[in-house]
Amino acid sequence: MSPAAQWWLVSDLHLDDSDEDPRCPGKVLPNFLRNVPAGSGTGQHVVFVGDSFELAGLGEDESLARLESILKFHQEALRALRECTARGVRLHFMCGNHDVELARPSVADRLSVLLSPANPARVRVHPWFLHVPGVLVAEHGHQHHALHRIPEVLRTAVNGTDELGLAPLAAWHAYASKPALSRAGALARACLASEQAERRIRGLAYDELLQLESERLGLNGEAVRDLARLSRFRTVSALPVAATRMALAAAGRSIARENAPAAAGRVARTLQSHGVAVPWYISAHTHRALESPLEDCPTRYINTGTWSWDVRGHGPDQADQRAFPYAVVEVAEDGSTSGGLRYWRPDVW
Repeated sequence: MSPAAQWWLVSDLHLDDSDEDPRCPGKVLPNFLRNVPAGSGTGQHVVFVGDSFELAGLGEDESLARLESILKFHQEALRALRECTARGVRLHFMCGNHDVELARPSVADRLSVLLSPANPARVRVHPWFLHVPGVLVAEHGHQHHALHRIPEVLRTAVNGTDELGLAPLAAWHAYASKPALSRAGALARACLASEQAERRIRGLAYDELLQLESERLGLNGEAVRDLARLSRFRTVSALPVAATRMALAAAGRSIARENAPAAAGRVARTLQSHGVAVPWYISAHTHRALESPLEDCPTRYINTGTWSWDVRGHGPDQADQRAFPYAVVEVAEDGSTSGGLRYWRPDVW
């Protein structure tokens, strides 16, 4: 029996207007998409769980131009995406730290028209996370990485990052060619700005954005407020952890764990505490494909890894460049769900 709905989720393609990645995600994506069945009813959904495109640090005009340039370069992928929407498949794009500018209204609208000329409503951009009641919650995950976190992330759906300061790690990289003192100053300013933004998200102006988001997501306002404040940026804890990771990486070691991150459990338990638990919580960002149970709640965690060259973790995609991770969640007629982490190989389906 065919499922009532299917959700296919991939992440971190990092498509640019070039083809330097040895795993060639833009070239392998079309055949993957053509294996997604046609949609009907609530039907078929493909979710790109962030960092689909390289759009970081751009203004409105530059974002529009770069998006069109990327899709023009990856013509076959563009054609496959249009074929998906033409047969009723709905496309969802989560914003990651590399493509946060997708949330700009003009950029989101342009993406929808480019991918679904006949019915732009079949393409949606989600600035923060996607909630499918009783089924799943998906987000890119950078909101739980202190140095990538954008506390006022919902403002990006108003005017992009125009009025937002750079996240600390983005500021650090933006000054890579500058003297060490200038780079340290940029990092310090970004940390201060993040601390101030954390205070602003508790104010009335941001609360209005959270209320609008709660209506869009179908979650009560208190749940959305709690989720927005889960992974608060604190300089005193973020910088020592980052320094430790950098020192270990320089020594060829890593403290990254091959299990579900603590933030995943916090998200799942927060939803559970508000009576809106979901069977699946899906994120990305770390480039470590993983499926794992979560403690003290019924939710199962999936990280959809990456299709780019920068594979981390111990999954089969580490040794096999032809293994591309994705997640699938199927919803039966009675509302029950099944699925998990999968690996797609272009020569084997």
